[in-house]
Amino acid sequence: MTGYSSEGGAIHDPQSDVVSRWTQSDLGPAREDKEGALKSEDIDQMPPASALGLLCVYIELLAKQTIDDLDDCRVDAIPLAKDRAQGDSVSSGEATPVSGTEIHCCPAGYNDAGRDLIQLGILSKRFLSKRVPSIALKDYLLRLHRYCPMSTAVYLATSMYLTRMVTVERTISLNHRNMHRLVLAGLRVAMKALEDLSYPHSRIAKVGGVTERELSKLEISFCFLADFELRVDVSMLTNQARALEKNVGYYGDIAS
Repeated sequence: MTGYSSEGGAIHDPQSDVVSRWTQSDLGPAREDKEGALKSEDIDQMPPASALGLLCVYIELLAKQTIDDLDDCRVDAIPLAKDRAQGDSVSSGEATPVSGTEIHCCPAGYNDAGRDLIQLGILSKRFLSKRVPSIALKDYLLRLHRYCPMSTAVYLATSMYLTRMVTVERTISLNHRNMHRLVLAGLRVAMKALEDLSYPHSRIAKVGGVTERELSKLEISFCFLADFELRVDVSMLTNQARALEKNVGYYGDIAS
């Protein structure tokens, strides 16, 4: 993958035509739109804002699926301390503190499966905010896209990582309390894995509404949840783009 192109790297106006098409609805871009529409045959021709729109819609749908299917296995249901910090940032300060040694310590007598489940629960806990962030996911992603614009490949790869974690491996369930942090960590990891250029850690943290220390923890936890399977190629991204187009169109119709 190459670095930011002059087209993909430019700062986009949130009110631009391409972006406005998917912000008009929480469910996704209109299928009949031609300009800026998904072109799965050539990833290089897909505008970053279109890929971002698909990512946003897909995450919202995954969160809705979690709410609709309460019987799904949820590994992130660890009791949280009562709300005590104030503020509406995505991080809410140290929202779910986890000791560095906690990841490695399991009660005696646990088998491998039990230890793995505990580890996944601890990692998942890092992404939980104390309360649902006040900023909508689409506005959050638009803010990231405005001040830290990324490539089409990064947005597609992030959706690919989340697909694998949430629907295939089921290492974490996605909901309105963790989706902002998950997508932030996913974008940061994808950018490092795919791009020649990367924004400073401090800038990503500031725009994403977390501390630099918290962003580092989120990155590490995301990599563990993804089992460090971060390699993607053009073929994989093309398949993901086609899957997103199909799923967004289908779920968008029935959820409206």
